[in-house]
Amino acid sequence: MSKYIIVDSREKPKAIERTLQYFRDHGIEFEVSKLLFGDYMDWNRPQIVVDRKQNIAELAKNCTVEHERFRREMEKARKAGAVLVVLVEQNRYKDRGEWVEVRSIEDLLRWSSPHTMVRGEKVYRVLASWTAKYPLRVEFCDKRQTGRRIAEILYSGENEQNQR
Repeated sequence: MSKYIIVDSREKPKAIERTLQYFRDHGIEFEVSKLLFGDYMDWNRPQIVVDRKQNIAELAKNCTVEHERFRREMEKARKAGAVLVVLVEQNRYKDRGEWVEVRSIEDLLRWSSPHTMVRGEKVYRVLASWTAKYPLRVEFCDKRQTGRRIAEILYSGENEQNQR
């Protein structure tokens, strides 16, 4: 099965240059079109959709200020029978001068926004509730690995399906 990714038209071109270059370099075809939810979806496997977040602060904003809007997006994913994978392009942060690696939402507990009063405990509680209630998964990666991670997420399980 060929790889053909739909990229949401609301993604900012400058923010995704490296991701699109990864797709080109690895023979992954793509087109830009509006998606109902999320930012990346494989045309042949619409049951997994990736929603890219620039950093933990954007994720925190979705959990607080934009709570209702993001909840509606998760509802759309559930109604479509899709899993929404939030991919955060930040896998570490500084806490009191030390780097904290982020591999799961639990690692956000010590995070705090340098610009707002949002604390990691709040973000963690919201995400824990949402992952229990919706078909939602949250992953973290280094910004330089976003294209590779999107492809891995969208095509993980492809080999298992082909072997059935």
